[in-house]
Amino acid sequence: MLEGLEIPNTYVNNCKVKKTAESLSESDRDILYSACDNIKWPAKALARQLLEKGIEISDTTILRHRRRECKCG
Repeated sequence: MLEGLEIPNTYVNNCKVKKTAESLSESDRDILYSACDNIKWPAKALARQLLEKGIEISDTTILRHRRRECKCG
């Protein structure tokens, strides 16, 4: 009955975390990746602080990146 189930290929777009990181200096890139991968940092709080610094990444995008559901995964 469930034969043929496949994981959908939803990785059409590039990951916004990666795209943003590529535009930053090496030290800022490391900080961004570290913060995005740190599960102790709430995604909403991180998104809000990034926005205050002029970087627009939604909490949903951060969570998707953490779960490796983006192109990075």
